[in-house]
Amino acid sequence: MHLFLNHSFLRADLHIHTNASDGKLSPTQLVTQALQRDLDVIAITDHDTIAGVGEAQMAADGTGLGVVQGAEVSTLFEGRECHLLAYAFEDAGIMQKLLGNQKNRRVSRARTIVANLNKLGFDLSFDDVLGEAGRASIGRPHIARVMVKKGYASTNQEVFFRYLGNGSSAYHQIDYPDIALAIERVHQAGGYAVLAHPADTYNFIELKKLKDYGLDGIECYHPSHNSAHQRRYLDYCTNYNLIPTGGSDFHGSVQDFYHLGVIHCNLPEDSPLLKATDYRASDKTGTY
Repeated sequence: MHLFLNHSFLRADLHIHTNASDGKLSPTQLVTQALQRDLDVIAITDHDTIAGVGEAQMAADGTGLGVVQGAEVSTLFEGRECHLLAYAFEDAGIMQKLLGNQKNRRVSRARTIVANLNKLGFDLSFDDVLGEAGRASIGRPHIARVMVKKGYASTNQEVFFRYLGNGSSAYHQIDYPDIALAIERVHQAGGYAVLAHPADTYNFIELKKLKDYGLDGIECYHPSHNSAHQRRYLDYCTNYNLIPTGGSDFHGSVQDFYHLGVIHCNLPEDSPLLKATDYRASDKTGTY
């Protein structure tokens, strides 16, 4: 069981986005921020891409900061969107094949959402969104930023609430792969599959089903989680032999800068997520 008693712990933020997807900072800038916040380990978990991982690892080389290879994989679970954090995979080819298909799906969704917004009377184009995304894995936040720049809303949050959130007027769901298949692919790549920010989304029966699919862990610490969520999922991980993780879900907003280095997990130095990862020796010890 993952009790982790009497282990040395590392301050780890295992949920960070860069401008390789919908984050605002480059991987190099994120490494600088992580070092300033005295983190021992970070994971780059961009949406459906691993394009930012290599730059982050190069930037962290020689600093003592460990960078775990990761991605936030979009999947479907019983017909609804579900995000899976993939960590420490060894066969990048398998992951690239899975994530390459995701990229095409994301482009198709963005086109459909822009068309839906046009039908609602908004003047924006897919080229506007491409210009905002650049070479990044395209996502709804890029569309939201265009809407804000054009004066159709004050904040990204307003755009999501009114138009882009699940079930909203311009929303379009991608036919993502089933989560069971995604977990299988992560395992085939030699990695670990962790359920992202569950909050109140899943009941006990659903969590058991995900574990039966091979889920390796649950994100217990997240900005959307209160203390009750944290206790619930830490207890679940202890009782069902799953890996507890956590992170800031950093994208680069003003609020995110308060979360980075604050919302984190204490990762044991012998955690399987740290295989082949160099990190600064830590004198921090404790227990969950």
